[in-house]
Amino acid sequence: MDRGIARFADGITDYRPVWPVIEDDFYSLEARQFQSEGVAGGGEKWAPLSPEYAGYKEAHFPGAKILERKGDLARSLSNANDPNAVHIRERKMLTLGTRVPYARYHQEGTKHMPARPEIQFPEPFKRMAMAHVQQHLVQMATKMGFRSGRVPGAPFATSSGNAENFRRAMGLGW
Repeated sequence: MDRGIARFADGITDYRPVWPVIEDDFYSLEARQFQSEGVAGGGEKWAPLSPEYAGYKEAHFPGAKILERKGDLARSLSNANDPNAVHIRERKMLTLGTRVPYARYHQEGTKHMPARPEIQFPEPFKRMAMAHVQQHLVQMATKMGFRSGRVPGAPFATSSGNAENFRRAMGLGW
């Protein structure tokens, strides 16, 4: 049992198998963020452009939405294969973002420009990401034999020392 627990503990320190699923959710959310100009997933609509800049943008980039002039920023945050996309998978950390240098100014705002956060993690996204991690942990526990034969809510062995109930609850066939 100690070896099984050690293998399971080792596994829960490496979340790289679940990162691709969370990345897909991120890029999908970001595509919707740009399409909805900040509203997707419970975010707030991005501040409108100043009248002066709106006129300039319409004259030089007709039909381009807020935060999209040529589309570099939107592509880098909604497509993992874009050369400006950042996605680094480490054992306990996933880093997603963009190499587009002006992204920071939109995210945080400046003295002369309001923040229009292109990266937001609304509650539904956070819950979905946690559900992916939990599913990964359940799959690992099942693979290691900790959940075999155990149904949610089934009682574990009591302190009365009922070893048979304990073995059955743990899925151990001895």
